[in-house]
Amino acid sequence: MTPDGLEPMETSPQEVAELLKRYRIAVADATVDGQSADGRYVDAYTAGFLLAKIVVRASGHRVKGGESHRDTLLAVPWLMGSGAQASVDALDAARKRRNATMYDAADLVDDEDVSAPLGRVAVFEGLVRDWLRLSHPELTTTMP
Repeated sequence: MTPDGLEPMETSPQEVAELLKRYRIAVADATVDGQSADGRYVDAYTAGFLLAKIVVRASGHRVKGGESHRDTLLAVPWLMGSGAQASVDALDAARKRRNATMYDAADLVDDEDVSAPLGRVAVFEGLVRDWLRLSHPELTTTMP
């Protein structure tokens, strides 16, 4: 991802807080016992995507173009640094599997498959929160 895939767009502490709220909901939904493994997998991926979106928005950008999920993930190491690369790689693999689960066939994942993206998302959350505090403390005033 290069800066060409991004365009400037201001954000606010309220927007970051709202994205974090949506993130927490997605994590909670990914752990609902009565939901299918497919649904929990999609929710786990969504949680990770929302963290990536927070990085892009906190950096004063939005992704332009038709591949917004892919491009949002690819922008993260460019914006946060290479320390986020392992999380992005795992989330990009989850994105591809999520696409197959949503659009191609049912039952492509099982309960064990859900735990991998959830674990990676938990690590990524710590990275994103630390990065926000260091790089954009002005956006953390309403952060839960």
